[in-house]
Amino acid sequence: MTMGDDGTAVRALAQACYDTMVAGDEAGMREVFDARAPIVGNFEGSLLWQDLDAFVAEARELVGRHGKEESRIERIEIVGDTALAVVAGRYAGLWFRDQLAMVKCAGVWRIAAKTFHVAPSA
Repeated sequence: MTMGDDGTAVRALAQACYDTMVAGDEAGMREVFDARAPIVGNFEGSLLWQDLDAFVAEARELVGRHGKEESRIERIEIVGDTALAVVAGRYAGLWFRDQLAMVKCAGVWRIAAKTFHVAPSA
C-alpha cells in the first residue's frame, strides 16, 4: 500500500469509529477496535477506564441521545505501521475529542486504544 492508501484507510477507520459508536453498532465497533483496546479519559471529575465490552454496552444504551450527530477528523499522523487520528464529535450530548491510536497488522488497520477529552464546545 502506498502512504496515500494508508491515509485513506486510517481516515475511513476514524470516521467508522464515530459512526458505529453513535449508532450503537456492536458488530461495527468490534470490527474497528482491537478486542483489547482500552477507552480512557476523565469524565465528570473521575478517570474512566473502560474495556471494549463496557464501551459497546454504553454506546448501545446511548443511541438517540447524542443530539445533532456531527464529527470532524482534525488530524491524522502515520508513522510506519502506526497511526494517530484525532476525531471531534458529539456523543451523549457532549462534544468530545478522541485520540485514536491505530496499528496496522497483516495489512489491516485497527484501533488499539482510544483516549478522550470532553471539550467545552464544538
